[in-house]
Amino acid sequence: MTEANLIILRGSYSNPDVIEKTINYIYRLDNSYKFCYGAWPPSIENAVSLFHQTREIFSHNTCDQQIQHLIISFDDFKDIGQINQFTNQVALQFSEWYPVCFALHDNEKHLHTHFIISTTSYILNIPPLTQNILSSMIHKLEQIALSHNIFLKKVTKNVPK
Repeated sequence: MTEANLIILRGSYSNPDVIEKTINYIYRLDNSYKFCYGAWPPSIENAVSLFHQTREIFSHNTCDQQIQHLIISFDDFKDIGQINQFTNQVALQFSEWYPVCFALHDNEKHLHTHFIISTTSYILNIPPLTQNILSSMIHKLEQIALSHNIFLKKVTKNVPK
């Protein structure tokens, strides 16, 4: 069984340019391993626009925190095809209710995928993706990982303001 770290980055993520900064950060590499559910093509501009439009149109579903940022890091695993299948299934779990974009980073020792998830749902009366809701979704992510023969170890990191 492959081990991977599910890194949950906790921070306020409430500054006015947080959507642009985080999406620019995860899409910065020149590779084809990036996608955004609900925006085609999966460009920085289209992803940023989707996140902002969702917050504007569904303003009653918002909270101060604009995004959730997760990373799944694969220690010694190098099968990009399997990683992409797995991370796509992870993204699908969120995309039913919330805009999500993700990108595989292959520029470091460990392959890792960043997920940026809007806290605002594009479905009426779905509450913002707070830590409590995110925590309840983590169990499903662990089940998906096991179906790919991956054990997810949860790690929480605080992000400075």
